[in-house]
Amino acid sequence: MSESTSKMIELLPGGYYIPGSTNIGIITEKTFAGTNVYMVDSGTTEIDAEYILSILDDFFAKQGRKYKIKAIINTHGHTDHAGGNLYLQKKTGCQVWISKLERPYIENPELQAADIWGGTPPHEIQTAYFRPQPSKVSKIINEDVKVRLSGGNTISFISLPGHSFEMTALVYTDKEGKKVVYAGDGIFTRGELSKHWIPFMLNPFKFMKALEKLSELENVEWCVPGHGDCIHKNLSETIEMDSLAILETKQLLLNLISEGRKTSGELLKEVADLNEIKLGFGQSVLIRSTLKSYLAAMHDMGLIKVVIENNTFYWCKA
Repeated sequence: MSESTSKMIELLPGGYYIPGSTNIGIITEKTFAGTNVYMVDSGTTEIDAEYILSILDDFFAKQGRKYKIKAIINTHGHTDHAGGNLYLQKKTGCQVWISKLERPYIENPELQAADIWGGTPPHEIQTAYFRPQPSKVSKIINEDVKVRLSGGNTISFISLPGHSFEMTALVYTDKEGKKVVYAGDGIFTRGELSKHWIPFMLNPFKFMKALEKLSELENVEWCVPGHGDCIHKNLSETIEMDSLAILETKQLLLNLISEGRKTSGELLKEVADLNEIKLGFGQSVLIRSTLKSYLAAMHDMGLIKVVIENNTFYWCKA
């Protein structure tokens, strides 16, 4: 997160975000003692957390108001969204809120790299990016939880599984009924897809269903994705683009398998070549994991099947 982009931008009264490599949501609630702050995600590292605090300090100092971070609300447990938790907890004593299925990944972050790798991972992905410092969860969030703020504003939650087990978007609604959706990695912008046409997903087809839930929200003024530019009012174009990206990858896999049986390694190479992706170690692991998720779901749909021959695992046309 660079200093040049690290500033608070107001989207609705009380609803802000700090743009960066991971966008940080900031929701404020005025009290007699000062201002309560609810933070959506915390960046990747302690450095990000320090930047966030410096922005908040400057913002409230200019207003002549005291503030207190009540809670970090993590959309999900991935390092780039929860890596600043521990520093902020130690520095401010704030709570950490997250959904039930994401909780283990910030309290026991070694699970993240193990899940992505599919076993005990090598040192190349046991780095800070894949394995943040553990932080302690204070509260579990789900769609039944609603936080009533002063002035008639509210915070509510929408479960958006697909990118991770239980990714959860936060919806800030003002007294007029206008909304800011802090969507985490429940939606990817055009800019992000141009850089990462095959973003990491635990279940691409659950991701598509989650997009339908986002499309049903009314009175959305702004949607803040986990990465990239905010989306103003109309989410339909971005939702359609995300769905298209998933369907194109699905069709590409079907086409490749229809040419003849393929191993997972062969499919990874061919998909990367056709999408002009130059794989490094980390990206190779992430895309391999994502393609395995596509293939497993397509297998369960009856579109492809598994054949094991001469101790080799092949994907074949059903």
